[in-house]
This record gives sequence, C-alpha cells and structure tokens, in this order.
Amino acid sequence: MTRSLIIACAAILIALGAAFVGYRAHAPKRPQYVMINDTGQHDFDLAFRMSLKLAEGKSGIENALVLMKALPPSKSIEEAAADIFQRMRIGARRNGRGILYLYSAKENLLKIEVSYALEGEIPDAYCHRLEEAAKTYMLSEIPQDFISELIITTNLRGMGTKDLGGSVAPRWSSAEFLSGGAGALAQGYRRTLADYQGAIRKMPGADSLKFAPSPDAEESLRRYLASLASGLGDPRLPLLTEGSRIFRVIVPRNEEQQLRINESFESAGAHRLLYAGNLALAVPGVGKSNLPVVLRRGSDHLWYVDEAKSWTYFHRFEDNVNFFVKYADNPFLSALQSEHMPNMASAIYIHVRTPTMPVYPFALSDAVQAGEQKILAAPTVAANYAELADLYLFEMNWQTRALELYEKASALAPEELTYRWRLVDLYLNTSRAEKMLAEFKFLADRLPADTQLQDWYRAYKKTYDFGTN
Repeated sequence: MTRSLIIACAAILIALGAAFVGYRAHAPKRPQYVMINDTGQHDFDLAFRMSLKLAEGKSGIENALVLMKALPPSKSIEEAAADIFQRMRIGARRNGRGILYLYSAKENLLKIEVSYALEGEIPDAYCHRLEEAAKTYMLSEIPQDFISELIITTNLRGMGTKDLGGSVAPRWSSAEFLSGGAGALAQGYRRTLADYQGAIRKMPGADSLKFAPSPDAEESLRRYLASLASGLGDPRLPLLTEGSRIFRVIVPRNEEQQLRINESFESAGAHRLLYAGNLALAVPGVGKSNLPVVLRRGSDHLWYVDEAKSWTYFHRFEDNVNFFVKYADNPFLSALQSEHMPNMASAIYIHVRTPTMPVYPFALSDAVQAGEQKILAAPTVAANYAELADLYLFEMNWQTRALELYEKASALAPEELTYRWRLVDLYLNTSRAEKMLAEFKFLADRLPADTQLQDWYRAYKKTYDFGTN
C-alpha cells in the first residue's frame, strides 16, 4: 500500500470517527426509565415512570412500558414488542435483565417481552396468563392499577419469588359487561350505578349461607377470610356492604389476587380486632403488604365487611409494606398508636375529615339520586357536588366518579381547601401525579406556615423529578 493511500485511509477513518462522535453528541439521550405513551392520555405518565423506578430499585431489573394507540400496520403485537425490545436495548444496562410491557389500546392487547436472562424466572406461560388478564383489567375503571400491579408482581417473580401465581380474569366477568374497546385505556368506564347493580345481579351465585354476615364480628371476619382463601372475588358476596360490591365490579378481583391477599394476611400472624362504635378493624401483623379489614355493624345487628373503607380510611404506598391512616379523625388511630403499629405518628391528612357515616343498610341508589337532585336544584352550590362525591368515595371507592364531582366543586369554590385535599388524595390514588403535584403546590402557596405540608410538597416534587435521568 502506497504512502499516499495510507494517508488517505487514515484521513477517512479520522473523519468517520469525528462524525460518529458528533452523532453521539447530538443524538437524543436514551431515558433511564423507558416510558413511551402515544395513546393521547398522559395523566398517569409520571406515576408509571415512578413505578418503573421503584421496581428497578427493588429488583435490579430494567422495566420499560410502552402504551400504543394502535399497532403498526401489518405488525402483530409480538413483532412490535420484539422490535421495541431490540431497538431500545431493554436490560442492557442491567446485565441483560429487562422486561418490556407493551399495550395497544385499539386491539386491547398486552405483550410482555422478557430478556433471555429472565426466562427461567418469568416463563412464557406466566406472561401469557397476565396478557390474557389484561383483556379484562385494562377495560376496568382504573386500568393503571393493573399496570402498577403487573410491574410489581412480575419483578417479584424475576427476583425468584415463585408463589405469586399469574393473573387471570375473574370467573364472574362477562363479555357483555366488560366492554369498551378502543379508548378504554384513556377513559375507563362511564357506567351508571344502575349498570353496576344490574351487572352484579347477573353474576353467578355464591354460597349465601357460607358467606353470610354474622351478628358476631369475629365470625364475619372468619367467613370473609375463608372467601379469600377460596380465591372468591365475586362482587355478590353477601357479607360485603352494597358499596363494596360495587367497588369489586369497578375494580375486578381475580382468584390469584384474593389468594395472595389471604396468604399475606395469614403470614402476618394473628390479627387483632379493634372496635369503635359500629366499626371494627382487623389489624394484621407488621411487615406484610396488607390493608386492615374494616367491618361495619348494621341496624340489623349483622357485621358486614366494608372493603371500600379499607381503601378510603387507610393507604399503603408502593415503597412501604405497612399501611398508613389517612385521616386524623379515624376512630382507630389512637388504638393503633397504642398497639405501636408502624406509621402511626400522624395521619396523612390532618386538614380534612371523613364524612358522617350513614346507618347501614340503606338504599345506595336512593342516596345517589337524592344527591343528584340537590345538584340539579342548585347547580352552582359547590357543597352539593362534594357531598355526592363523598358518597361515591367513602361508600363505594368509586374514584373516577368522585373525582369528577370534586373537580366540579373545586371549580365552583377554588379557595375551599377541603376540596383541594380530596383532589390530592384522588389524584394520588388514580396515578395522576402531575395533577397531584399541582394541587400540592396550590395548598403550599396558601398555607406557607404549615411545615408538614411544605415538607411533603418538597419531598413529592423531588421524588417525581426525572429531569436528571
């Protein structure tokens, strides 16, 4: 090779190297947590990114979530998932340990793509059951809950926890009721209370005597736990309050979820049953991912399980296995403090109270109709919307319906801070992190001397700041 040719080749290599360096300098940086959403619904993006972050921190597995409006033309979801997995190099920075969750809203299809290094822990059969479950759960009232649960349980499986099972659609669900099609990911259901009550009546029958409410709270609790041990997620369970039956239809429960709750409750050791008026609370031992079980004594002297209040009176954060008390007027707070339960130094929300609890049983549909009539009679009165919202939230944990009403109340009375605190709670629980932060900022601006609020706002703002990733 002549000297001139060698010099020319070297010049070419130098130019190519410079071009590559320039490309790397100007190429868009791959995000640390891959979350891509082109569905048009972005309320949950920040919360999803947080779920990915928490899962990776716990398991050491890179998780990626991609939400599509529709699959690319002439591509199956398997082909689309394989292409994204390879192109984004999912798991490369975690020694080949990566998981991709791809969901396409138009086709209502989920695909879980697992790296080769994880196939032994997360086999195809397990993924297939989760993919089938998505056909039901992604059309539920709060589909983002399914995604968060999906990420958590799959990562636990990837860490070697084998006893988690695989989600399947509830046996009682019907294609007639669980419909929605395109856009369901963005909107969820927009059903009426009558629709839900009608759907419950169509469910297959449960053993009404075996799972009937009892005049003894311990016996009602025993029957309830027995239903969990049977994997029974049927909303028509007789010992549930009417609002809790609605809650089970809004957010379906499958067999594996019920079994897992029961196993977690049992593994937490002997429960303690606390009493406060017409309420009782079954408190599990510490160190397990449980909410306590709320029981409610009716005017018929029977004890019912109020699942809705377990979720509205208490909270468990993704990064903490022990529950928190939400409101300072919780009738069990002092007793839980005396029991030296974790996280009981203070309630989460000290500025707002729970609504007065109506005597049970009562006609839920009549109460909703009465609330709607008050709004029609005085549509500019914010308190009317908030009162109906309280009914939806605390009796049914129907979060999307409650959220719509609180938003209307807050729009009519923007300086009423009670409504703002309710919005903080609901935005947090429906994974609308950006809106939650906006409400926190509003409250922090209005209450500059509230040190707890200021600390919370700064902590949440820092936690959800992904600008440096």
